[in-house]
Amino acid sequence: MRNLLNLLVTFLVFWCGNHYFNQYISISDTKTLIIATVLMFVISLIYGFLLTISFISIVVGIGCLTTPLLIVASLVLTPIKLWLLDRYLTGFEIHGFWTYVILTIVLSIFTVKVSDKKRN
Repeated sequence: MRNLLNLLVTFLVFWCGNHYFNQYISISDTKTLIIATVLMFVISLIYGFLLTISFISIVVGIGCLTTPLLIVASLVLTPIKLWLLDRYLTGFEIHGFWTYVILTIVLSIFTVKVSDKKRN
């Protein structure tokens, strides 16, 4: 459910950016919008899988090296994903450094996180 909400939030952020701030974010058509959203989602899933494997490998002793690197990488992961989309996805363009910063902040604010509280 959380993943579906994150997918929907990413789609809405891209759609609103294209619709209301088209001088900063240009998405050529709905197909490109959907592809960009799915690619952001897939990269996030891969990162989550790598982080889980890294935490599991702490028992063996390898995770002590990889987990801090992955946590630091999470700080720059969203701008890198946006840059990759801008660079390699035809029809998806982001104009300006500050647009990357603002999109990263907006996506971070509205992304659904896993709660640490266990339900009884």
